[in-house]
Amino acid sequence: MHKCNVKQLTISGLMAALVLVGTMLIQVPTPTKGYIHIGDSMVYLSGVLLGPVAGSLAAAMGSMLADVFSGYGIYAPATFVIKGLDAFIVAYIYNRLVKSDTSSVKKIVFFACSVLAGGGVMVVGYLAYESVLYGFNTAILGVLGNITQAVGGAILAAPLVIALEKINLFQKLKENFR
Repeated sequence: MHKCNVKQLTISGLMAALVLVGTMLIQVPTPTKGYIHIGDSMVYLSGVLLGPVAGSLAAAMGSMLADVFSGYGIYAPATFVIKGLDAFIVAYIYNRLVKSDTSSVKKIVFFACSVLAGGGVMVVGYLAYESVLYGFNTAILGVLGNITQAVGGAILAAPLVIALEKINLFQKLKENFR
């Protein structure tokens, strides 16, 4: 069992806060009583930066707290699971594909593939949860918003991922988290 140190907890808490702020900063309501936001960029960045376990926990906590603080408490339990899985999948796939000698172009392609998988889980997860809450005919109305959110998050996060890779931040964090 890997023990967390103060540095790991601090960085994880910081990423959870960035997810929270990114989620709450701009919120566009959807027909299913949810909202579209830019927080997914931080969900993806959290996973890629911190790895599957710490990244998914930071993403899950930040996203869940954003739901609670924004008055969407009914979504909080599902969001914890869905966003945690989203970040876990993105981190797992990205970290399996990207090696130290991977080109920037390939990193972007691998990041896009990772987000496609993680974002797909997010879209299906919310569709399932909202189907239970509101029925399938209403839940299906949220799919386009969730796809938009995943794509928007990827577009915002991709340049950050590349920039942080170029300054070797990933390597420094890998020494602390993996």
